[in-house]
Amino acid sequence: MATVGSPWGWFLGCLVLGVTGLRVSGSGSHIINGEDCKPHSQPWQAALFLENEFFCAGILVHPQWVLSAAHCHQSSYTVGLGLHSLEASQEPGSRMVEATLSIRHPEHNKPFLANDLMLIRLSEAVPPSDTIQNISVASQCPTAGDSCLVSGWGLLVDGRLPTVLQCVNVSVMSDEACSELYDPVYHPSMFCAGGGQDQKDSCNGDSGGPLICNRTLQGLVSFGQAECGQVGIPGVYTNLCKFTDWIEKTIQASYPGDEDS
Repeated sequence: MATVGSPWGWFLGCLVLGVTGLRVSGSGSHIINGEDCKPHSQPWQAALFLENEFFCAGILVHPQWVLSAAHCHQSSYTVGLGLHSLEASQEPGSRMVEATLSIRHPEHNKPFLANDLMLIRLSEAVPPSDTIQNISVASQCPTAGDSCLVSGWGLLVDGRLPTVLQCVNVSVMSDEACSELYDPVYHPSMFCAGGGQDQKDSCNGDSGGPLICNRTLQGLVSFGQAECGQVGIPGVYTNLCKFTDWIEKTIQASYPGDEDS
């Protein structure tokens, strides 16, 4: 999750976007107040690796396409699918697939932090299995009070990665409250979830991961405050209902031979 508190970030009020795409904090830095996911209960969850190092998450939305946050963009990726832990060699039913193309939304960061999504094309289509499945993107926008599930392998408080995928339920906040809290960077491409008394939240390393509401992909982990899990301070997610046409058209229009953008 991109966020405040990064020493190399850019300050805006109380917000700073870390250029690494990780939400940096001196305190709790993992899926906050969550628990181990049931193994392979999130079969669309993807892990993005750069030179064998995990750095962001993603979601399989088509047999050959992964959706992630645009601030996670790199020149190349290896994508892990069907993982519960991040050790592919220990995961029956997992796949490590190279990416051949990544396309950021053309309006990413226009304005700052807005339209935070990209599509990554895999080198081959991955057939569905018990451990790997794609998920549909929500066509309806979220409603305040909706209970949604966010998952990820974000960093633990001691700087290590969790042993297995973490899951936590968070509630969608109203657009009015979200825009007030995150003014002046709030944009209609965003929505907020979390910030409750239970202090449940997403955090470092969860960027690009899924927020699932009503069995569809509603959002991507995007950014938030440096200190995760604060009461009254939600995380911010890319509002995918606004991008269904772009996602569909981009997948249909992109063929082998396209260059990385």
